[in-house]
Amino acid sequence: MSLELKERLDISEEKFLQYFWDCWNQLRDNVTEELPMPPLFQFLTVMAFQIFTCEKVDVAIIEVGLGGRRDSTNVIKEPVVCGITSLGMDHTDVLGDTLEKIASHKAGIFKPNAPAFTVPQLPEAMDAINERAQQLGIPLGVVSPLRCEDFNGLQLSLAGDHQFINAGLAVALCKSWLQHTGNRGKLFAKEDHKAHLPDAFLRGLSSARLSGRAQIVNDSIPKCSNIASGDLIFHLDGAHSPESMKACAKWFSEAVKQHKNSTLWSPVNSFCTNQLTDAHCQNGFGHAENGNHSKNVKQILLFNCMDVRNPHVLLQQLITTCASSAATVNLFFADGYEAELIYSITFILKNLQCLRSSS
Repeated sequence: MSLELKERLDISEEKFLQYFWDCWNQLRDNVTEELPMPPLFQFLTVMAFQIFTCEKVDVAIIEVGLGGRRDSTNVIKEPVVCGITSLGMDHTDVLGDTLEKIASHKAGIFKPNAPAFTVPQLPEAMDAINERAQQLGIPLGVVSPLRCEDFNGLQLSLAGDHQFINAGLAVALCKSWLQHTGNRGKLFAKEDHKAHLPDAFLRGLSSARLSGRAQIVNDSIPKCSNIASGDLIFHLDGAHSPESMKACAKWFSEAVKQHKNSTLWSPVNSFCTNQLTDAHCQNGFGHAENGNHSKNVKQILLFNCMDVRNPHVLLQQLITTCASSAATVNLFFADGYEAELIYSITFILKNLQCLRSSS
């Protein structure tokens, strides 16, 4: 889930528009009844490959859009290395209704002579991934999560325990690329598998940023708003499956607990439906006093739920995970709840800024 089209293409807006229209015009000029203009994702895939080629990048990281085997990105015949992250039940209408079927689609990105890596998976997923690797005769590495002590005093910048799993896979893929280019020996001792990560790896892992993933945005409610004055804290995450929602809820609960322990904030222990103005919930604000000082705080979690997903399944996972933690949180939703796409937060913040400017 991206906040803007060029988010993962590190080029200027001017260059992006130049490549966009160049690619668009070339495709449009060759449209036939049998070969119409491609859908958005396929178009962006073609444009991305054009950008990588024209800009002569040293390395291109290609992320599939949906599945793998039949994805529009899966046209690279000789990738340097392939990786599969943690799998869950998602896009079942296209990929299949079992984890084994989904894993089989994901493993469709594997190619002959290209090493593959994955992280610990449930048995049915791991069996399907292993089967594909064996069919191609390629090595499959199962990567362990990184540990706090691997960071030599630094911290992983992306929040959430699950990010240690992703970080471990990222390190394995980068090592494989260095091996392919003949540069691994410059950074890693051949036999010392327990050595600290090189400084370049540590800098990358401790500074990586991804908007809309375990992101906290602080803002204040403007005086001109009809909401009580106080602090707004937005928690943004692109969680869109039961598994990712569980990870999101664990992160959110921990963030709420940390905030509670570091401020005077004291959340109301309540769960409301239908009305955000329910008197029992005090508009969702906790209230704490210290002498004459009082502070209102509203913590808001935004996640991703498109039409093809069941919001009630995601919400149940959110409620269950938060309830099992020691954090006290308020959850608000209306009947017929449908979460907005994650980048809707951009418009919320812009609206708050406009209100502040006019006050």
